[in-house]
Amino acid sequence: MGLEPMRPRLALWLAVWPATALSLAMLSGCQTHLAPATYSPDYQALTRAGGRVELIPVECLKPSPEYQFEADEGHRVPLLPPGCANNLTLLQMVEQRSDLMQGRVSGPTMAAPVGRAAQVYIDGYDREELRRRESQQQAQADKQENQ
Repeated sequence: MGLEPMRPRLALWLAVWPATALSLAMLSGCQTHLAPATYSPDYQALTRAGGRVELIPVECLKPSPEYQFEADEGHRVPLLPPGCANNLTLLQMVEQRSDLMQGRVSGPTMAAPVGRAAQVYIDGYDREELRRRESQQQAQADKQENQ
């Protein structure tokens, strides 16, 4: 009587266990980390018919390994090569496009904002509190000058 209620569970476990073990063994052989995508960060200057010079990411000039995918109703959409979209986005975000061809020396950091941020972090003041204290200090300084 002791094993009778457990027989269906045992039978199910014995039926499922080999498939589960096989699945786990197969998954353990899978690659868990993908290599980082490598692509060229270079840009090429192209002169258009009107004499206008445009920068084009070198990656966008290469053919895509996956040429296209199917969208609705059999319509095929071309894919961009890896790295092309990243470089196009960077091209739209830079202040001066010439920086992508040749970088420039960055200027000195602005000390005042960094100092204020550090002071707020250290002292725990918020901006309005700082303004109030500064105005009080200024009022006291003006009062002392008038005496």
